[in-house]
Amino acid sequence: MVAPFRRRLKRVAVRTPGGRIVFHYRKEKPSKHVCALCGNYLHGVPHGRRPVEVRKLSKTERRPERIFGGVLCSSCTRRVIEEAFYVKTGVKEIGEVDIKMRPYVEAAMKRMVVA
Repeated sequence: MVAPFRRRLKRVAVRTPGGRIVFHYRKEKPSKHVCALCGNYLHGVPHGRRPVEVRKLSKTERRPERIFGGVLCSSCTRRVIEEAFYVKTGVKEIGEVDIKMRPYVEAAMKRMVVA
């Protein structure tokens, strides 16, 4: 039986110099980060084989330096900012905003300055 700590690892067949085939166990590479609204892959957000590889990067290399960077894709961020502008200027009510987008719109409104 496989040792309990190896059950979550990926089994890889490796041929030894003697010609035998043995199994090595490796951690699987983490999945790509996805947008919280639409589910598309986020660009500019790394996903290393091990979390320590990502932790060693500088803060600006880990995620984009913009509002909702590392959480929303650029097109969803654009839609959220537009909705926040409409609500802030009174064109729309917060109740008319899509319920999935509402927390992001409220956060964007707090950072927004409308002249």
